[in-house]
Formats: sequence, structure tokens, C-alpha cells
Amino acid sequence: MLPICSPTGDPLSNDVPVPYTIRGLLIGISYLIGYVVTAGPQLLVLFAILHKHHLQYSCYKLMIMVSFYDILNLTEAMFISGIFSVFNWSHCNLGYPVLAVGKSILFIWFAYCITSITLAINRLLEFVHRPTSEFLFQGRRAWIWFFPAWVYSITMECTTTRPFYIYIPDKGEWSFYELSDDEQKLVENPNHITNNTMKSVVIASIYGLMLIILKIKLRRSGATMSQMEIMLSIQAFIIGMLSMLSSLGFVVLSYLPISNFLLIGPVEQFMWASVHGGSAYIYLFMNKSVRNTALAPFRTKKKTTVVKSIAGITISTVPLSSATASASAK
Repeated sequence: MLPICSPTGDPLSNDVPVPYTIRGLLIGISYLIGYVVTAGPQLLVLFAILHKHHLQYSCYKLMIMVSFYDILNLTEAMFISGIFSVFNWSHCNLGYPVLAVGKSILFIWFAYCITSITLAINRLLEFVHRPTSEFLFQGRRAWIWFFPAWVYSITMECTTTRPFYIYIPDKGEWSFYELSDDEQKLVENPNHITNNTMKSVVIASIYGLMLIILKIKLRRSGATMSQMEIMLSIQAFIIGMLSMLSSLGFVVLSYLPISNFLLIGPVEQFMWASVHGGSAYIYLFMNKSVRNTALAPFRTKKKTTVVKSIAGITISTVPLSSATASASAK
């Protein structure tokens, strides 16, 4: 049996066994519902951003990467965690697959953090020095920034001494700790703490500076600045602040001595999911271009009447689909 398990096969939390109860089932169901509510809109946003009229802008290419990581994070935070809670799967009864999912979660999270910082830098450079922004991100160069995020994730994973990431189904809670040398307890994971703290500070600094510069430039140039760039930057700022609060909140809840709080797991998970699902709603409500493209497949097309004149006789025709619908109605 793997460490941090009781003799009865239940995962341990602060050396106390956590047996499975109806609470775990309800938490799992709530996660699965949360996945539908958050991942659905995020898929619509990704579909919209992938449209060719958006891909001409470097910021949208970076947004594709962020949206991709958003969906992966939601899948792990809500769907996989929900399945684990519904079926009472932990490292104590399922074994190493749970530990592998835990490593995947942090790998994707680290990559997301660096990509969101890259997007913030792109937004800042648009107002500070556009030539530098074009040099770093214009055209296909924007796609290159996919690789630094993965290099960072690999580095963080490889420098974690004894990663032991476990899930407690009844609490609906992930623990991203390291295993002590004697394999008897979990200890703090410095990489996790450093990453979340660094990301929060950097995001807050970049977007804070961007807002100051944006305000100064708007006073000087008025309406001469691109409205699209301004709105995208504001949207990115809101999402960045949400991400910062989520990162700090998760670390605080994970490492402060409040783990006996009954619903600490769901609070952490939904806080984690809020940034990845909330960004979709922000884009759908605030970005008209994304909203129109995302909702286009669900809008009914207007019926068109084609008027033809044959041998002096005017004939009106309607599309085949409309005619078929009319015939069916009769």
C-alpha cells in the first residue's frame, strides 16, 4: 500500500483517516455539474478565437494557448476530480494513476501560469513599445511562446524533490505536497508555493503598470488608439486579477492550518475553476467579436426569397430547407 493511507485503505488527512461517505458523492456530482457550466462556454470561446479573422492578431494566438490550458485545467479540476469523488478513487485504492493525474495537474498549471504572464507582457508592450511587441509576437512568432511554458513546467516538475500529489474523494480535495524522507507525512512543496506567489506578483505588477500607461496614453491621444487593443487589454486585466486571487487563495487555503474546515476541498476546487471558467464568460459578455463568432452556429438563418423572371412570368422561390419545412408543417 502507498504511504498516507490508513490500515483500512482510506486516505489520511493530518494523520486522520477520511472514510468515504455520502458527502463525497455529493461533492463529486457538484464538480461534474461545475464542469458542464464552465467548460461548455470555454469551448465556445476557443472555437471563436480559432476563427481566421481573429488569428491575424498576435494577442488572439496567445489567447488560444490560454484557452487551451483553461479547458485542461477545468477537465482536471472539475471532471476528473468529480469522477474520483463519485467512484471513491484515491491513491489508496487506485494506486499510481491518481499520483500521475496529480503531476499532470501541476504540469498544466505551471504552463498556464507562464502563458498568462506572456499574454500580460504582450498587452503591456502594445502600449509601451509596439515595435518590441511586433518583434516578439507578430505573425508565427507568437506560437513560439508555447515552448517556454513547457520548459518551465518540466523544470518545476524535475526540481520537485519527492512529489506526492494525492486526492481525498470524501473531501473533494487535492494535496500538492512533497513526501517526507521517512514517507510518513506530507511536507510543503516549495515549487508550488513559489510559482503561485511569483505569478500573482508578476501579473499584478504588469497589469497595474499597463493600466497606468493606458490611462496616460488615453489622455494624450484620445480616440487615436485602437479600441480593440484597449478592450482586449481590459478583458485580459480582469482575467489576470481573477487568476491572481485564485492562485493566492489556493496556496493560502492549502498551507494554512485550516484544513479541518468541512468544505475546504470544494472551496479550493471552485476557486481554481473560477479563473478558467470565468474567463470564458468575460470574453462572451465583453468581447463582441468573440461572442458573435461563438454564437453564430446557434443562430437561425433568415429565409431568403429569390425572384426570377422567366418568359415574362415572375416566379418566387425559397430555399429547399424552407420549402421542406413548410411541407412538413402541412
